[in-house]
Amino acid sequence: MSDNVYSTICPGCNFGCGLYIRENDILEVDFRKSSPANAGKLCRFGMSLPRFYKPVKSIVDGKETTLDEAAKEAAKRILAGKGSVAFLSSGNTTSEELLAFQKIAESYLCTGVNFEAIPKDVYQTISVGIPYSDIEVAKHIVLFIDPYEQYPLIVRRLLLAKNKGAKITAVWWKDLPLANENIRPDQVLKLQVTKDSVIIADFHPFSDIEQVKSVLALAKNAGAKVTFLKPFANSTGAYILSKDAKQKSLAQLIDDINKGTIKTLFALESDPSVLIPSDTLSKLTNLIIQTGQEVSAKANIIIAHEPMYKKKGTLINNEGRAQALGGAGTNGLEALGTIAGAKFDFNELHESVKKSIGITAVDEFTIPKYDRPAYGEIQAAPKPLEAKPVLIYVYNPFMWFNLADDNDFVELNLNTVRALKLFKGGILKIKSNGSAIEKKFKVAPVQDNVLLTGKSFGKKGIITPVEISR
Repeated sequence: MSDNVYSTICPGCNFGCGLYIRENDILEVDFRKSSPANAGKLCRFGMSLPRFYKPVKSIVDGKETTLDEAAKEAAKRILAGKGSVAFLSSGNTTSEELLAFQKIAESYLCTGVNFEAIPKDVYQTISVGIPYSDIEVAKHIVLFIDPYEQYPLIVRRLLLAKNKGAKITAVWWKDLPLANENIRPDQVLKLQVTKDSVIIADFHPFSDIEQVKSVLALAKNAGAKVTFLKPFANSTGAYILSKDAKQKSLAQLIDDINKGTIKTLFALESDPSVLIPSDTLSKLTNLIIQTGQEVSAKANIIIAHEPMYKKKGTLINNEGRAQALGGAGTNGLEALGTIAGAKFDFNELHESVKKSIGITAVDEFTIPKYDRPAYGEIQAAPKPLEAKPVLIYVYNPFMWFNLADDNDFVELNLNTVRALKLFKGGILKIKSNGSAIEKKFKVAPVQDNVLLTGKSFGKKGIITPVEISR
């Protein structure tokens, strides 16, 4: 295979889809049918990767510089701000880089999710999902996600299961076409789950923790299998490798920045503008971002290196498969070494990664055996929707990476369209807390007083009370 073709993994989510990226005058995406996670199929984000991998340059205070100089300046500012520095990585980089990052971030590590609010004994259950093959043979599948919008490649597994006789129940704000039964989230008591059920939910930076607990309790009480899908290419790797680290939640990070406790934020392959409100980011003295692709956040320092498909390293997908990236680049790891003041050895880190997941070699065709310890009883109190109407944003890879999405509209039901006297092709006006947006709309079988969108409106959760008009 020529030097300009990389056998790699899609960064869109933690599904672990394999593909080829070809570097010519432009980037091209090719199918990789040998990939066990997706067998060559890609979602619309995977096909949009040439848009995702935009070149990025190293910058210090608005001036272009070299990677090495940017890393050295970052090291100075992190050292000068000792005691008021936070480190954020949502898991969109290699396991080796994440291990190095943790060594730097011992004082204040944030993986973007709220493990603080969850009992320790469920950590492994949330971190590593079940094999996709278990979904294909399930007798009953319960969905707490919209697979079409959030994790499209799971739809193939669901359809295979349905063709074998599986019943699919969707617990969602909209009727899903592949479901035999649709239940609204506030009617979850109607749900019948048994030991033959497989529950599919997700875990991400904006997850409602009470809802996560509720899903765990549901699985526990029924003896059912449960799997949590995740949004970033190496989310599973990030969670496994950081299980013993002291972590802060995203909400705590935001609060500490607002209070002035944190004045410098170092984000590794994570765009803070997607996770943290802009008025909070503006309070930072230093925002440092190390990345291989363009970010929208306005950073004081950008440490720019190779994109992920050129990196040397390991990703761990939602099933727990260890997957090798197709590149040989280690610039990102070397930059972390500059910041740490000590060179990181890739081979040592790689051996530590393998030891953490109990393997001797990286083989994407084999799923390592993970311990799934039983967890205790869980008390949960999910909050019903109180405000009417509400905007619920159903995140997808386009949202997490701030890419324009062809499906940028709001879904609402016919009752709402008639009540507002909306016209086909018209615009819906949406207001919340003094902010306003205008969106195209689409009629769909959505719950009354609920609007669904793939674009966030505020950063405090997935549900936002709104006022709507035409």
